Amino acid sequence: MSKTRIPGSNPSVPSLGDMACVRTRSHHEQNRPDRRKRGDGLAEPHSSLLTSVRPILLTLASGLLYGLAFPPHRITVVAWLALAPLLLALRETSWRGAVGLGWLWSMLAAWSVGEWMPAAVETYYLQSRAIGYGVFLVVATLMVAPYHIGFALAYRGLAKHWRSALPLLAAAAWIGAELLRGRLFTGTPFFIGNPWALLGYSQAGVLPMLQVADLAGVYGVSFPIAALNAGLVEAWLAIRGRGLPRRPLAVALGAAALPSLLVWGYGIHALSGTAQPEPAGPTARVAVIQGNVDVGAFWSPERYGQNLGLYLELTREAQSRAQPDIVVWPESAATFFLEEEPGYRLQIARALTESGAELLLGAPRAAANSRPPYFNSVYLLAPNGRVSARYDKQLLVPFAEYFPFGGIEFLRRRFGRVREFTAGPANAALPTGVGPAGVLICNEAMLPEVASQRVEVGATWLVSPSNDTWVPSADFAELQFDIVALRAIEQRRFLIRASTSGPSAIVDPFGRIRARSQPFTPAVVEGEIRALDGRTLYSRVGDLFAVGCLAVAMLSLASRASRSDRRHAQG
Repeated sequence: MSKTRIPGSNPSVPSLGDMACVRTRSHHEQNRPDRRKRGDGLAEPHSSLLTSVRPILLTLASGLLYGLAFPPHRITVVAWLALAPLLLALRETSWRGAVGLGWLWSMLAAWSVGEWMPAAVETYYLQSRAIGYGVFLVVATLMVAPYHIGFALAYRGLAKHWRSALPLLAAAAWIGAELLRGRLFTGTPFFIGNPWALLGYSQAGVLPMLQVADLAGVYGVSFPIAALNAGLVEAWLAIRGRGLPRRPLAVALGAAALPSLLVWGYGIHALSGTAQPEPAGPTARVAVIQGNVDVGAFWSPERYGQNLGLYLELTREAQSRAQPDIVVWPESAATFFLEEEPGYRLQIARALTESGAELLLGAPRAAANSRPPYFNSVYLLAPNGRVSARYDKQLLVPFAEYFPFGGIEFLRRRFGRVREFTAGPANAALPTGVGPAGVLICNEAMLPEVASQRVEVGATWLVSPSNDTWVPSADFAELQFDIVALRAIEQRRFLIRASTSGPSAIVDPFGRIRARSQPFTPAVVEGEIRALDGRTLYSRVGDLFAVGCLAVAMLSLASRASRSDRRHAQG
């Protein structure tokens, strides 16, 4: 259709009809979804159901994959991509959505590596399974979720402002969250560090990946895994046409892969034998006794002295076969007050006389006053049954070994008098004939800073007596062992683990398992260890690497946020 110009009108001025068209077009353009590609990969808002559900599905997939990397499946390679769906989901959601996804991932990941908890609560506290599920929900929400929610928010902020460096910064933020989860509340009245199933522990058995622990602890193992996960997200977004341009993408992928290559190379070098720990004495024979007997959910007179016969029988068996220099019994192996029972000590001495071995054993201790506090102790006995030294556990588990809220009855076990403990004082390593021994009772061995403290005061080998019969799960037992075994690499010390129900094991300074038992069976584990001297970098500087990661992530967020604020102010 031809247009007729009104005489005298100015052709450069639009007509009323043209203006209406312009207004209508502008209105549609403003309300049409913006489909322009964004270099940061953050999604524009959409209203479709699929778009809103997709981040949830990705988060669920991530949580399930995370669990596959740990016992019982142990598909260690899965850890290298398990976080990627979560990171992608965080790129497609709002700030409020990131909080929800962080909580959801925490619940699913915690369940995938801790489904044993409700049954353990039922056994340990003598409560219903329903209470056990409630305890799991509370523990995961308070001790896991806050740190992953913080990471979710940090990652979304970093992705909004950073490009090629994002994989390294995302890994730094992840390490910061792991550090806070593992250490923030350790030693406080109500909580203790919760390093259960940190990302780096998924690589148990992959010895080249684990050797970096003598420099940076478990966080040095987690970092390259997190960085590669973040790099996979950048590659996926680029394939989908929503990612970085070619050159920044190449830099980002190189940054994501470099930590893995460095860690692997360091591990190969460490395992080559060119740098061996300095010996501080000759080799010694060790026998670890695993009784696999229940010490009871509560203290009762009927159990006083129970199980001693089984431990003596297994000790005699080890004596006749291996002639050990030292025998190790687990935590709570003795259900009696050792210092008050010379008759029991005499029986023990008779079992040790054949080889003249010393004995480390766990037993309760009562202080000498009218209303004694009780201690969870490990004793060193000479071959004649005399008490040579003692260690009292220092870091107790809230609501298990002591009760911050004593008035809440359902949180208390029926301990009677001897299962609610008092924290012991700091002391030196136990002076065994093998060399000074650093004792890590049960959960203390999960805390790497405690192992460093033991080495600092002179420990030349580490021993971890543990009571695990209250958790009826082989998955728990295997993952707990993986966590404890890394202490040997961090400190470059031999480590002995003596568990009531297993696995009990001898681990060398490079994380190699020299001997071990299977869970839930009586066993004797035999092998050789050696007192070692010197201190690793990790033993000296602790979690400096992880603290640095946390600082870098926070500074990166703050610097970009301040620049963005200045740009908006100028605009």
